[in-house]
Amino acid sequence: MLGIYDEGGIRFEYPEDWELEMTDDGPVTTISLQAPTGLAFALVRTDEDCPAPAEVADEALEALRAEYEQLDAAPALETIDGHRAVGHDVEFISLDMTNACTIRCFRTSRRTVLVFGQWSDLEGDDAEVHLRRMRRSFEETDPGED
Repeated sequence: MLGIYDEGGIRFEYPEDWELEMTDDGPVTTISLQAPTGLAFALVRTDEDCPAPAEVADEALEALRAEYEQLDAAPALETIDGHRAVGHDVEFISLDMTNACTIRCFRTSRRTVLVFGQWSDLEGDDAEVHLRRMRRSFEETDPGED
């Protein structure tokens, strides 16, 4: 079953059994999603100040690199809601588990959107599939004019 987040001008689907928490800090809204196993999570962050997507994606990668020095990262491009998203595909070892994450960021006329997903190999393929579905379902519901 799928839950639907539909607030603040964005909408996306996510696994219904994942815990959702939203924080609002002025122009920045962060939606955190956590799998029941605790081995996968996602963040969707919108920033109405519209910083450059490549800079936001690189900042997220550098934050990971500060914690996991031995990570492997590859540049990634994806289309999300008709927008060119830049980012990184990342793998690293933590607590003897292989972990992966996707970092994607794009800008619309109203906001910059960061979509970050991370999962452990113990989660199997389900988490990666759920996170991909979440990115593909993303849409801006108050797009303004592009």
